[in-house]
Amino acid sequence: MASSKKTMWTLLGGVATGAAALYFFDRECGQHRRSVFARKAQRLGREIAKTAELSIRDAEHRITGLATHAWTNVVRPPLDDRVHEERVRARMGRIVEHPHNIHVAADDGVITLWGEATEHDARRLVHAVSAMPGVREVQNHLELCEPGAAGKEADAFQHARHGTLLRWSPSKRLLAGSVGAAASIYGWKRKDKLGFLMELLGGALVARSMSRKNVRSMLAFSDDSPGFELDKTIKVNAPISDIYQFWTNPENYPKVFSNISAIERVGENLYRWTINGPAGVPIHWEGTITRTVPNTSVEWKSLPGSTIGNFGIARFDPNYDASTRVRIRMFYRPPAGILGRFVAEMFGSAPAKVLDQDLRRMKFLFEKDAGLLKEVREGGDEQLLKIAKT
Repeated sequence: MASSKKTMWTLLGGVATGAAALYFFDRECGQHRRSVFARKAQRLGREIAKTAELSIRDAEHRITGLATHAWTNVVRPPLDDRVHEERVRARMGRIVEHPHNIHVAADDGVITLWGEATEHDARRLVHAVSAMPGVREVQNHLELCEPGAAGKEADAFQHARHGTLLRWSPSKRLLAGSVGAAASIYGWKRKDKLGFLMELLGGALVARSMSRKNVRSMLAFSDDSPGFELDKTIKVNAPISDIYQFWTNPENYPKVFSNISAIERVGENLYRWTINGPAGVPIHWEGTITRTVPNTSVEWKSLPGSTIGNFGIARFDPNYDASTRVRIRMFYRPPAGILGRFVAEMFGSAPAKVLDQDLRRMKFLFEKDAGLLKEVREGGDEQLLKIAKT
């Protein structure tokens, strides 16, 4: 029995080693994958050291706070108004989405709040402030606003990125990582089924404590997950008006982007996309341009239920030498989430790599292909008129 188990683990180890060798020593992509892995390992080491430092500091602050709180419960000295205000602001940072839009004033235990907040945030904030020690009364002068309208900088990317984060405090991460490491060591020493299970759970807890993102966003299986983020910038020696006209008409994209097979207009400002997926398998979905700002930006998103859910923005900024800075920011959710992303990378179709290659191709064609510029300029006015009518 023990011999068969050992043989099974040896076989699994051999398969894993072979898969890793196939992935990292591929002739075409192996060197790039190894360099990316090395950079990520270095970054992970720096993040672990920084997280450990933050965790220790956070634990010290929490212990000091608990001791101070216990002492004040015994002595209960009168609190200064400035201390009251700082305590409210500290609590507010964990409750409301845009704390910088809310002002606080304290006067002998009476807390006054004014500014902008959503109804949900305002209700939670007033309840939390009322329960704070030393607060006699809360005067609520907050103006209610719609979700997402409380901050001028709030946009789809900030909300999506905010939703992907694992919002654990440093001390909670330290505690979870310590418990996970202890469970893994204990399970390794047991050397039985229960020990193996404890090793897995402990390792998962350690990985969880070091992760910056929550499980839902890392797996990207569900439709409510924004998926994976891409952010690429390139400088193109072409007028900003030409690049803007190109992006406002998605039917231009197959002329430049090699992974896009076709884009067909199927309705008012509605397009059917076809791209080359892993191993050349075509993938289709429908999307729309949601907003354009002349010579500044073009925003788009896929329709609900699309095979590849995505939304993004192409932003254009002029440079001093008459060139244009093009920045592409987007979130995408492939079929099967993280499994689909892994398959795409195995077949050399990683979206980040493909987008980087396509942007370099766009730069080359805009700078060298006079025929493309002529087509873009001739079709620009007609496309802008279509968008203006929708």
